[in-house]
Amino acid sequence: MRFEFISIFIFYLLFIPGESTARNQKNTTAAKDIVKIAPLRNPDRGFHLESNYFAHDMTNPFRKNEIFPNGFIEAREKVFDAESENLTLLQLYVYLTEWVDKDISQEGLENIQVIFDELKKHGYKAILRFAYNWKGLDASGGESEKWILRHIDQLEPLLEKNRGLIATIQIGFLGAWGEWHTTPLQNDFTAKSNIVNALLKVYPEPYSIQIRTPDHKNRLNLDNEKDKTRISYANDYFTAGEHSHAPGNDFVPGSQWYRQIERESPWFFMSGEIPYDENTEWGLAALIDPETTLRILRDHHYSAFDLTQNYQLNIKSWKNIKVYPGLLVKNNILFSEDYFMDEKGNRVNRSFFNFVRDHLGYRLNLTGSSLKTKSKKLLYDLEFTNTGFAAPVNSKPVYLVFIDESNNVKREVRINADPRDWQPYDFNKQSYQPLRHRLTGDIPVDLAGKYRVGIWMPDPDKSLQYNGVYDVKWVSNKNLSQWYDNDGKYAVNIIGEVVL
Repeated sequence: MRFEFISIFIFYLLFIPGESTARNQKNTTAAKDIVKIAPLRNPDRGFHLESNYFAHDMTNPFRKNEIFPNGFIEAREKVFDAESENLTLLQLYVYLTEWVDKDISQEGLENIQVIFDELKKHGYKAILRFAYNWKGLDASGGESEKWILRHIDQLEPLLEKNRGLIATIQIGFLGAWGEWHTTPLQNDFTAKSNIVNALLKVYPEPYSIQIRTPDHKNRLNLDNEKDKTRISYANDYFTAGEHSHAPGNDFVPGSQWYRQIERESPWFFMSGEIPYDENTEWGLAALIDPETTLRILRDHHYSAFDLTQNYQLNIKSWKNIKVYPGLLVKNNILFSEDYFMDEKGNRVNRSFFNFVRDHLGYRLNLTGSSLKTKSKKLLYDLEFTNTGFAAPVNSKPVYLVFIDESNNVKREVRINADPRDWQPYDFNKQSYQPLRHRLTGDIPVDLAGKYRVGIWMPDPDKSLQYNGVYDVKWVSNKNLSQWYDNDGKYAVNIIGEVVL
């Protein structure tokens, strides 16, 4: 949830690397026995940064001297000490303010494409939101159903072209910062339904779009009721249910909203952000409980979480909170034993920050594999777990690939698998035990010689299929290692060798 311009301006002034308030220093005493772990870079999951631009002049509404590409990924990584965190997501606010009552200009559409081109250069995807009102709670963006529908129609070719670069689209458009409050259409659910239906059509299955609250979703009248399974949530007021304004804004544990999202969330993209660290009515100037936070991230299957809005207080404190197996077992949080082992095989503690960073979305662990050859066929049997908070909710094809002794991929064979079914645990039973998944079958392979065999999970979008930056990486362990080709086309998870 965002606040007045002056608050946001102060936020940018304060968030300079190396600076912190006395209160933050008091609340974040470094834990000496925490050992850092390198992040595993994967698409469609993890902590995310945030950037804001007017589409008409490419300036940041909250810092008018910040003109694209200033304030984009590299700058945000530096400000939030994230240059080595292997992030892949940017919450991208595109303000269409200039065209609230007229067509988006061709220049405006081209400006948006420039931003997408830069996203691709960095190997990122967008959590995308369009909006008009950047001024906040005491202002109106003047948006109307007529022009929002027209703008969605204009944006359709651009969204189609860049589909692979979009992790999810937040419905946005309405109200302050696109959060669906403080809007001329506040009580017009016919208009809201029409807008959501239009967005569902231009961003089709299997992708999900995000709405602000279950109450908004429940009041929609959709052209196809089945599409409700594609409407997920953006929790813009994540406070672990601890703020006085949490009811009706946050998804409070034990509430009707909480239980609804618990039922629905295994199948779509969930994300959230903590309010700004401000001692104001809507700000959050206190530390939230980390154990409650973990249980919420698990129950609601979060794929992404904002790194920026409460960075100086809560997010920084997470770097100094110790996480260890006993704590996770007590709270029924999944993990793999090797996550808490260092390179020498010693048991170590990790930070809360690292654990959340590494378990947002999916985390795939090969636990056993069998590869046999018979009559020019490969017989495979793979067992694995997912110890992340969520399944890979954005569709990914699964291939077995064969790499020869000269480090060339000689065959790509797609197998019958849908990673969206690779849930961490049985959410119906709430057993909180890691599900044991299997991939088994046989495939013909017309090859001769010695080959390494690997799992390859590229992006389904043709423009990204042979861009290894966007491939899914499994956890390296005694059963699996990663292989990359010299041309950057493949990131393959090696599971064994065969002689054909």
